[in-house]
Amino acid sequence: MSRLHFHGAVAAALFLTTALVPANAADMTFERALNADKEPQNWLLHHKNYQAHRFSQLKDINVDTVKNLKMAQILALGGLMSGGRYEHGNLEATPLVEDGVMYVPDGWGAVYAIDLTSGRKGVIKWKMDPGIDRAWAGDVACCGVNNRGVALWKDKVISISLDGRIFAINKATGEVVWERKIAEPAVGETITAAPLVIRDFAITGSAGGEFGIRGWIDATDLNTGKPAWRTHTIPGKGEPGNETWKDGKDRWKHGGASVWVTGTYDAQIDTFYQGIGNAGPDYDPEYRPGDNKWAASGLALSPVDGKIKWGFQYTPNDPYDFDEIAEHPIIDIMVDGQARKIISYAARNGFHYSLDAVNGSFIAGRQYVDKLTWSKGLDAKTGKPLEYDPSKDVQSYVANSAPSRARPKTDIKCPPTSGGKNWQPASYSPDLQMKFVTTIEGCNQLEMKVQDDFVDQGGAVKPRDRFTGGSGIYPEPIYGAIKAIHPVTGETLANTKLTYPNWSGTLATAGGVVFTGHMDGELTAYNAKDLKEIWSFNLGCGIMAPPITYAINGKQYLAVLSGPHWLRPKPAALKDTSPCSMLNVFTL
Repeated sequence: MSRLHFHGAVAAALFLTTALVPANAADMTFERALNADKEPQNWLLHHKNYQAHRFSQLKDINVDTVKNLKMAQILALGGLMSGGRYEHGNLEATPLVEDGVMYVPDGWGAVYAIDLTSGRKGVIKWKMDPGIDRAWAGDVACCGVNNRGVALWKDKVISISLDGRIFAINKATGEVVWERKIAEPAVGETITAAPLVIRDFAITGSAGGEFGIRGWIDATDLNTGKPAWRTHTIPGKGEPGNETWKDGKDRWKHGGASVWVTGTYDAQIDTFYQGIGNAGPDYDPEYRPGDNKWAASGLALSPVDGKIKWGFQYTPNDPYDFDEIAEHPIIDIMVDGQARKIISYAARNGFHYSLDAVNGSFIAGRQYVDKLTWSKGLDAKTGKPLEYDPSKDVQSYVANSAPSRARPKTDIKCPPTSGGKNWQPASYSPDLQMKFVTTIEGCNQLEMKVQDDFVDQGGAVKPRDRFTGGSGIYPEPIYGAIKAIHPVTGETLANTKLTYPNWSGTLATAGGVVFTGHMDGELTAYNAKDLKEIWSFNLGCGIMAPPITYAINGKQYLAVLSGPHWLRPKPAALKDTSPCSMLNVFTL
C-alpha cells in the first residue's frame, strides 16, 4: 500500500464529525451527509445514507395510495452512443436530488443538472460532457459502458468517467473546476463507481479485473484535486496477505481484485467498507495458487489514510468469478440479546453473511438463493465454505463444480456466475428489520481455457487483453427473484419469483412499499410485508438502475432511469426491444 501524500493539518480536522458549519444553506457538508436521513425530501448520498439502507421516510406513497401513481414527467438523456465493441451506453446510475434539482450521469459519464421543481417538466440546467474517446475507453471496459452516479461536496458535483478521471463541477453552472486522472485505461483500468465522499475525500476504485490489473482504492483531496492516499486491494511484498499468492512468480501484480460499487461508512467507528472483485484469471485458480487475498472479499478501511483494518474473504482461491463488489450495508441491531453493529451482506456466491462491523468476526451465514451446489454450507465458527482446506493451495470445493486444467469443463453449478446478488443494491427497512434483495437465480457451467498470452502460458502480460482463463456458459435460462431477508440470520422471510434476472435493485419506504425495475420495462411496487405486487407500470424500455424517491413542496415523487444493455443473448420475449436513455418520474 502506498500513500502518496497527506497533510497533518487536514488529519487533525478529519476527526471533527459534527462541528462543521455550511458556508451557505446549499453547501453539501459532512454534517449533512451524516444526517442525510433527516432530509427525507432529498436523496443526498448514493445509497441514501452512509449505511446503504436505501430507505426513505417519505410515506405519502404507501400500500394504500400506490395504486394511484401516475407518470408525472419523462425526460430523454444522451449516452446512447456506441463505443468500441459496445453498441451503446446504458443507465445504471442512482440519481441524487437536492432541493428540487437532480444530478445524474448517463452511461458515458455526461452529468446533467435537472430542475424538477415544476413537477411537470424536467428542465436541464446544464450538462457536462467529459469528452471520452468512446472507441478507446469502450474497448477496455469489461462489462458495458457504465457510470453508477455522482456525489455532492460543498458547492460541487463530484463525478467520474470511464476513462479514469474524476471531476469537480460547479453545482450552479456546470463548469469543471478541476479534474484528476486516477485510473489508466492503457493498462486495463477504468472507473464506474460513484464516488464515496467522506469529509473532504472522494473515494473510488479501479474496475478492470478481467484485464490483469492490480486493484486499488483511491482517495482524492477535494480541496486541492490532488491524490491523498491509495491502497491496493492485493497486498504487495511484505504486506499482510501477499503470502496468500503462492505462485512464486509475483502473480499478485496482475491478480484483479477490482472495485466497481460505492462503499459504505460508519462514523461511530470511522470506518468505510468496500466490496472487492474476483481474482485474475477468473477461472484458472491453478495459475494463482493460494487464497488470493483480498479478492472476493469485504474490506474495512480507515478513510483517513486508507489503512486496512480487517478483511473477510468469502470464497478463497475463487474459481467461479464470484466478485464480491456489492455494497456492504451497516445495521445496528440486537443479536442474541446484545446490541451489535453488523455488516449484513448478500454475497454473489449465494450465501448471506452477517459480520461484526468492528472486527470482522463471523456471526451467521445462510444460503439465500434458490439453489446452491458449489458448497455444502459454511463453517459455523469461521464462515468459510465447509470444503475449504487451508492446507491446500488450490481449492476444489464440491467435486466438478470448479474448472481445472485436468477437467476444463464443469458440471452444472449454482448459483450462476452472475450471482446470487451482483452489483444491484439492496435496501433495508428499519421499521420491519428486513432487507430486500433482488437475486439472479439459476445455474451455469464454466469452461477453462489456458491462455497463451500471459506469463508461463506462452508470453508476456499484455495490458487490455482479456485475462479470464475461460468463460461462463449458460445452457439453461436464468431468472430472478425479490426476497425479504433477515439481516442477521439470512433467513428468507418472503420471496417473489421474477421472470427475468433483476439488475435494478430495490428501494424501501416508510409507506411499507418496496420498488424495483425489471428488464422488460416494468416498474413494480410490492407490499414490504409479504412482497405481493400492488402496482406496476411498463416504461417500454428495460430498467437496470435503482429507483429513488424524493419530495418537492411537500409532494412525493418516484424516479428511475431506464436504458439497459445485455451482455448475453436477450430472452426470446425481449429479442426485439430497443435501447433508450430516459428519466421517468411518477407521483400521486
